[in-house]
Amino acid sequence: MEKRIHSAYRGEIYGISFFTHFANNYTNKSLIALWHSLIQVERLTADLLEISLNKNNIEYDRNDSLMNAKGIKDASAWINLPWSELVDTLINWVEPYERQYRLWVIETTQEFETFQLIADHETAIFQCWKSEQIGESGIPKLQAFIAKYTDKL
Repeated sequence: MEKRIHSAYRGEIYGISFFTHFANNYTNKSLIALWHSLIQVERLTADLLEISLNKNNIEYDRNDSLMNAKGIKDASAWINLPWSELVDTLINWVEPYERQYRLWVIETTQEFETFQLIADHETAIFQCWKSEQIGESGIPKLQAFIAKYTDKL
């Protein structure tokens, strides 16, 4: 359980770095609200996971240099893809994590709310990209997650 929560937390640090790189460097500036919404989801999730990490006395590093560097490296590799190819790539990238985190919810016998948060955050991101894939804004999917979890801080 502790390893899973810590792993998910490190994924949030990665995600913040990844989406921040896109927000700062993606050529189509009309998508800045999307990138900022994704960053907000990742930061909110990290903040909420820190509550669980602290409660369980699990050490973590909000400035994890390895995860920050990995996020920038991966974003740099994909930043010049055409939009539709980028969206398809991100769907394929997120989908296995979304499935994995849903399984964690089913398997957990403790920290259910923490694992539900982890799964819900990944589902929101996955649904966001699925919406973008069909030409709809993914921001409402992200905002629904934010609205659901903001009061949990």
